[in-house]
Amino acid sequence: MKILRILVFKKSKIKSIKYTCIFLVCNLTIAQSSYLNLDVENDLYFLTDQYYSSGIFIERGKVIEKDSIKKFKIWELGQEIYTPSDTDSKDFQNYDYPFGGWTFLKYILQIEKKNNGFFEYGFQFGLTGEWSLADRVQNFYHKKIINADIPTWEAQIPKALHLNIFTSYYFQTKITPKIFMYRKFKAILGTQRIAIETNFGLNYGINVNDKISNPLCVSSGRLGIYFGLNPSFVFHDFMLSGKGFQKQKALFTNSSKTFRLIFDLGFSYKFKNWKFIYTYKNRTPDNFIQPKKQHHYNKLSVSYFFN
Repeated sequence: MKILRILVFKKSKIKSIKYTCIFLVCNLTIAQSSYLNLDVENDLYFLTDQYYSSGIFIERGKVIEKDSIKKFKIWELGQEIYTPSDTDSKDFQNYDYPFGGWTFLKYILQIEKKNNGFFEYGFQFGLTGEWSLADRVQNFYHKKIINADIPTWEAQIPKALHLNIFTSYYFQTKITPKIFMYRKFKAILGTQRIAIETNFGLNYGINVNDKISNPLCVSSGRLGIYFGLNPSFVFHDFMLSGKGFQKQKALFTNSSKTFRLIFDLGFSYKFKNWKFIYTYKNRTPDNFIQPKKQHHYNKLSVSYFFN
């Protein structure tokens, strides 16, 4: 496990990021009953840089039909970064995870059903390998923002174009006026991933896990607490196998574990049109040679709702 050597942020850079975010929010023209969300997942908070190392997602959603049955359209631009535990080494034979990036555009259509349920379907269209620009993004972040070691990105997952399609159904059960049980079942079929995923969660107060509850269906209150489990069965994972329709051959691959489990513990706070979420995640290994039985990372989310 690699420990990052320095975590130094310059005030000027923080201000630049702050003003950029304000500019984007203030200059977006979005229809009523809509939202803009930013999710950042990273294991940097635990002073590590390995496996599922980073994820950043920008999401825009809105109501497209206000009848007895509501429909919601969601677009998401995302990037996921995967690295071995030893990011300094150039000998990929010693790696325990391939370097890999996955940059995609996702479309989701959600349809409200009876009994607080939603049916959704959509697609992901994206790029892996050097085409994903994940190596450049991470190296820029390490060099310019946190003044950390620069990963080698040797033998990263091949360049390829991917398409995933998916469908899911999720619903909530009201236990008390402030306590809800959430469940979600999802199937993914594509060149980047083939999997069956489920979510089971218990939420108190305002909803925390927006991935298993529509963000526009915000319950009353300001505070929320969430505990959940996310078991999945993964039958194909390009980020480990490197097997697809691409011409480039993968130099280093891993055998993927079929069963995986993520534990979630989250907190949310809503103030006026803003919603902030912190989630701790504990993830079991994706492959058979990862030495640790669990991987810790956090997710920080901020959403702005347009009335």
